[in-house]
Amino acid sequence: MNGSDDKRLLRKLWEWGCSLKLAIYVASLATLLIMGGSLIMHKHPQLFGPMDQMLMGEWLTGAWRQAPQLIWWVPLSGLCLLLFAVNTLCCLIDWLQRIRSRWRKTGEYLIHTGFILLVIAYAWNSVDGFRSGPHRLFPGDQLELPSMPGYGLQLDAFTPELSDTGRPLDMPSQVSLWRDKRKITEGEVRINHPLTYRGLIVLPSSFGRSLEGFSFHLPGRGMVNLTAGSLLPLPGGGQLRVVNLLPDVRRVGQNQVSPVSDQLGNPAMQLQLQGADGSLWQGWYLLRERPPSEMIAAGAPLRPIEPLFRTYSLLLVNRDPGSGLAAIGAICMIIGVLLAFFSFYAKRARGDRPEV
Repeated sequence: MNGSDDKRLLRKLWEWGCSLKLAIYVASLATLLIMGGSLIMHKHPQLFGPMDQMLMGEWLTGAWRQAPQLIWWVPLSGLCLLLFAVNTLCCLIDWLQRIRSRWRKTGEYLIHTGFILLVIAYAWNSVDGFRSGPHRLFPGDQLELPSMPGYGLQLDAFTPELSDTGRPLDMPSQVSLWRDKRKITEGEVRINHPLTYRGLIVLPSSFGRSLEGFSFHLPGRGMVNLTAGSLLPLPGGGQLRVVNLLPDVRRVGQNQVSPVSDQLGNPAMQLQLQGADGSLWQGWYLLRERPPSEMIAAGAPLRPIEPLFRTYSLLLVNRDPGSGLAAIGAICMIIGVLLAFFSFYAKRARGDRPEV
């Protein structure tokens, strides 16, 4: 193949890249694939549910292993959109080469520019971004951010807002972002109001309660609250220490238990009783049962009254480094639509366009 043939081939490839027919074909095919795929997504929520919580490459790899017959349309749609982006870029470059004679189409090509920037931003996020969580944080806890050494997210305060019926209305969380033990930003995270910082996005997912302890009635003392690590002085010089607390257990031996779940069911406390004479007893007190005889003999017949809970927040931490570029692309598209709109009606008023 000689030089002229090479130039002719490159010219044909360029014309094909700028072709309006190519744009129509790939855009139409992508639309049909996505429309059909949305029906598949509706019928298989367990497969497609995690799509928004993971990077596309991570989700696609796992989902393809599970059910390739339900996933094939996703990479094919992506290929169509990639071809459409290449076509859009070729058209934009062609326009820039002839901008002096075609400047009146600035609106249309601003839309082209915005679309290309959105595609680049999405690719950037997929390569350099991450999705993590939900992370369970209690007030005062600090989380070391994944894939960002030196960065930490601290939950300073959390007070969920509930309706009269107990339905959650909002989940305001006061959070702060730290870098190398130095606070760099802080703010309140609410539903639809995330904290953003240089591509980092923190948003609420849900919340819950964790069993922290129990309130007991102790004859002669009244109400006492005990949590893991609590130390309770007893009459006669002895003391009772709470070694551990489990929300739901089953007995598997004379003085042994096995955890069942994290939900409050059959709670148990592991206690250590030290007498004034130096004697030591340790065992489990299943709160739905009678206190162990050793506790009764030591003057500690604790009777449980109510559980003590500690509320935690579930936060999602995402990083989208291309979010700023995506915002610029969106602005370009909005301005382009407005310019194209006014340009169209201005031309039609002059008779440059037929009546529609």
